[in-house]
Amino acid sequence: MPRRKPITKLGVFGKYDQNPEQAVENYFESKLNNKCYINVPGWDVARNGFELKGIHNDREYMEITKEQHRMREQAQRQVVTNRKRLEQTTELLQRMRAEFVELNDFLKDCEMKEQGALDTVKREKEKHVQYEEKIAQLESDLEQLDEFVVKYEETINQFEPFEKVMEQTIAESKTYETMQDLIQRCDSLLLAQVEISAVEQQKIQEIEEIRQNLFKATKTALHIITGLNNDLSELLTQYVAAKEEGLRWEKSVTVVKSYMVENESSINCLLDAINHVYILLRKRRGSQPKAPRGDVETQLDHIKEEIEILHEVRRLAAAKLRNEGHSLCAEKGTQRRKTAL
Repeated sequence: MPRRKPITKLGVFGKYDQNPEQAVENYFESKLNNKCYINVPGWDVARNGFELKGIHNDREYMEITKEQHRMREQAQRQVVTNRKRLEQTTELLQRMRAEFVELNDFLKDCEMKEQGALDTVKREKEKHVQYEEKIAQLESDLEQLDEFVVKYEETINQFEPFEKVMEQTIAESKTYETMQDLIQRCDSLLLAQVEISAVEQQKIQEIEEIRQNLFKATKTALHIITGLNNDLSELLTQYVAAKEEGLRWEKSVTVVKSYMVENESSINCLLDAINHVYILLRKRRGSQPKAPRGDVETQLDHIKEEIEILHEVRRLAAAKLRNEGHSLCAEKGTQRRKTAL
């Protein structure tokens, strides 16, 4: 049979409700009343209030105080220990510093000694290389000297007969007294031969220069002669062409002369006719002729002017006859004509 009015109480540990039937109702009631629902603890459940918190705080304070005293005592003991350790560390540091200084000086001395040793080794190596080069040079010099000695001995053996000949020459000759005189005379002859050779080369060079100049002059003259020959050929060609042109003009002049001789009489007749016409026209004008017989141009100009005047008069007469039906002669009352229809 279900319980109608169950009580609300917490469990032994106060974590859950032993009668949860009313929990939902209490929750909504507290929510509607805007109040926190307080579950009254049971008689066998420890209270969770300020008294319990105070008890816990006192207990924690006592424990913390004891721990503080213990840690203070331990700190004092640690301070003494640390001071002793600091003094020991300071002494050790001073001792190590002194040892470090000594070690540093020792290392510097070692480094200096090492550098000095390296420099010494380097100098010794350089000296060794120089000595080797000098030894090699001396060996090569000795080899060259040995070769020179061999060649010198060979030369002596080669020139020994000449020496004997020179000694025999000095003994037999009255000009040379010593070997030095003979050698000086030979040197003089050699120098003279050298000078003669130099003069000979100079003369040969001068002759070569003269030959070159002659060759250049000959070449230049040949070019000039060739140019003159070319000019002469051109002039001959021009002369032949001019001669041919002169012959053609001479032929033309001959033809003209023959034509003039043949037509001279007709020309004279024509000139006489021109002069006669000119005189008639001047007389018709009632003036004396001014141009002589030989001035044909003036006479022809005058004749041309008179002919133009006559043509103009004829044109005017034809126009008057065509327009008015009578000629210029009717103006004086001599004749009247009508236009033929």
